[in-house]
Amino acid sequence: MDRIYLYVPPEEYAGVEAYGASWDEDAKCWYVPEHLSPAVFSRWVEDEGSEFGISSDEAFVVSAKGECVQCRREIEVVCIYCESGVDVERDEPLMRFTVSAIWAIDEVLAAALARWPLFRRELREDIDEGCFANHCAHCGAVQEDYRLHSEPGDVFFNVAEAEPGSIALVPLTGRVRLSGDYAFGV
Repeated sequence: MDRIYLYVPPEEYAGVEAYGASWDEDAKCWYVPEHLSPAVFSRWVEDEGSEFGISSDEAFVVSAKGECVQCRREIEVVCIYCESGVDVERDEPLMRFTVSAIWAIDEVLAAALARWPLFRRELREDIDEGCFANHCAHCGAVQEDYRLHSEPGDVFFNVAEAEPGSIALVPLTGRVRLSGDYAFGV
């Protein structure tokens, strides 16, 4: 059975429940019960043709200290972490993941990221639209995501189990939508 998951901001939980939506405790998402028409929940169903592959109502900007790959000075680096979300294309719930190689962000996330101007789109020849990346405040070097997310010991490898005080979580208000690669801590 394929469930139709809904994208409901927390302040609208009572409303969607009143319409008869069911709660998936494991996925931490509302969904359309089989006996009801999805049309009833149209305002909470993600657009099929959306350019965004990931949607989350529980997203954070994670800030940490790292070392520049070029000048070796200490810098602030950020990433997007979600307690829960949905892979829109697969209509699959996701839990506790970071997003790297981000190539599209919505207005909500763009406004929130304005606080971190060194996390910006990096245009590259091998990627048409470019990806967002951290940049060094001292030398301007791009900090490739694979050096921040991929291996145990990397700054953002397992945000959910990070050492206390090693990262700062800044909650994002409302639903954010973006496209990139998601990874789960091990």
